[in-house]
Amino acid sequence: MTQAGAVSDIANRPVRKFNPGTFQCDEEIIGQFVVRNRELGIVLEVLRGNIDSPSCQHILVVAPRGRGKTMLLARAAAELRTDDTLSGHLLPVRFMEESQEIFNLADFWLETLFHLAREIATQDPELARELRETHAALSDRWREQALEEHAHAAVLQAADRLGRKLVLMVENMQSLGENVDEDFGWKLRGVLQSEPQIMLLATATSRFEGLDDAEQPFFELFRIVGLEPLTTKECCCLWQVVSGDRVRGHQIRPLQILTGGSPRLLVIVAGFARHRSLRQLMEELVTLIDEHTEYFRGHLEALPKTERRIYVSVIDLWQPSKPREIAARARMDIRVVSTMLGRLVDRGAVIVEGSGRKRLYAAAERLYCIYYKLRRERDEAAVVRNLIHFMAVFYSEAELCEMSGKLIAEGVRSPAIRKGIEWAIAEMPQVDSVFSIMARPSMEGPSDQTAAINNGWAEQLFQKIAAAFEAGTFEKIIEMVDKVFASQSVNWSLMPPPLIAWAFLMKAVAHEALGDSEAAIATFDEVIERFGASEAPEIQVLVARTLFHKGATQLGEPEAAIAAFDEMIERCGASEALEIQVLMAKALFYKGVTREDLGDFEAAIAAFDEVIERFGASEAPEIQ
Repeated sequence: MTQAGAVSDIANRPVRKFNPGTFQCDEEIIGQFVVRNRELGIVLEVLRGNIDSPSCQHILVVAPRGRGKTMLLARAAAELRTDDTLSGHLLPVRFMEESQEIFNLADFWLETLFHLAREIATQDPELARELRETHAALSDRWREQALEEHAHAAVLQAADRLGRKLVLMVENMQSLGENVDEDFGWKLRGVLQSEPQIMLLATATSRFEGLDDAEQPFFELFRIVGLEPLTTKECCCLWQVVSGDRVRGHQIRPLQILTGGSPRLLVIVAGFARHRSLRQLMEELVTLIDEHTEYFRGHLEALPKTERRIYVSVIDLWQPSKPREIAARARMDIRVVSTMLGRLVDRGAVIVEGSGRKRLYAAAERLYCIYYKLRRERDEAAVVRNLIHFMAVFYSEAELCEMSGKLIAEGVRSPAIRKGIEWAIAEMPQVDSVFSIMARPSMEGPSDQTAAINNGWAEQLFQKIAAAFEAGTFEKIIEMVDKVFASQSVNWSLMPPPLIAWAFLMKAVAHEALGDSEAAIATFDEVIERFGASEAPEIQVLVARTLFHKGATQLGEPEAAIAAFDEMIERCGASEALEIQVLMAKALFYKGVTREDLGDFEAAIAAFDEVIERFGASEAPEIQ
């Protein structure tokens, strides 16, 4: 394989979400490591300083789960192996993420021997074999009091033979400290302070109590490196590596808010961007929650009662919220809430945006929001809704149209996804104009219409059009609709009228996507002619959408666009259906904008005034 081919192959490999470095070569790890470069620089600077130092500086990387601690260690190990200077002086020894076999210092040195033998197996197979034999022999002598001394000596002897200092990479120090003998910490500290051949590069999910207590063994032992949430720029870099899409800061900002700058969540959601399956994304999120439930529960239970009540309100609200909104959710006095929010910010559990009266508070880790939503009400729909809110801002309308087919098809099969989509549609007009065109015939709940879609030609047509939209093969949609409805073997009376109207509307949208405005308008007109007189509520919505899209398609011809908007207003003005009212407000607004572009400011103001007059008293969020 050529060098270019190798680089391309590395770039196309999936980024690990839970086990970075497992079955990955150093080149792959280096190629995928695009954030945390500042923190990597700090770690490598400390390690370089230890090379000629008589006493080593030890490092503790502190961050909640999912922030990239394991990836940072994997990247540091790759650098120690590939950098000519570092590799000659330092040898990484990576422990497994959970050190379940360590209960005392003898266990710690035995684990060091085990992982050291693995690390040098390729470069020095003979010494690796000896270390494995030593490990086995010492393990059999577990009753001996001198086991710890012998294991420690074996580690130092191996370092001397290798002529390099050992960088022991140990994760989850906060858990390790809870499971070992009482004297473990003090014994380990004594070795680390007196033995220049051993240095510790460790991680912890929080700044545990012993780090700040002068009577505890790890007090002032470590150089602390914290991993903050990813910045907008870092989110852009990681998104590009995972999804292959280059994005700008204003595009990534909603995703940064959604994930709280968590690299793990970002990788999971970016996987959705590649495969565009909400069902698959939800399964991954549920798996993630399932694996870390004890950790989440422990985090909540560790908070004092009043702080916990405030924090639960913050994570339930999900999006950055004002103190009064949090106080209302917590059913507590605003003054108490403001004080508790300050404490939660100091703990690192909550982040604050803005200043003064414009301050907004949100959970530092959005994964807690997902955990709470899924645990409290098993409310997948709430998570879907928030994901769609992100999609509506992040993706263009054309991209949403491309992926909406598969999402709606998933909604047909999943009540939670269907509920989440409907929830988002009710709140966001821009989602409404894309999703519910496809959703309307298939998401009305149990009815004769849904039963028809799930049988025969109706089901086949729906699924095929949905698949074509997902693939962006708009020519195929046009071909399918023309072929099906021209066929003498298809009995139209067996198909629900909403599906027929929807299929033709999709054909028109496909023409529009292909740039054939004339054909799109002709098909819009066909929908209006066939179904314009129908009194069925679901068909009235589709006709309203058709008229609105016809006007939007003709924005380049202002008078034609205004005529389409006027026709929609005339036909649908008396409707009380929320979906139609939203479209009415949008049509009047666009009519006003178009009049303004023509320089007819009086007519523009009249259109805007009509929006205010008709809908000014509405309490619907999307109309407000």
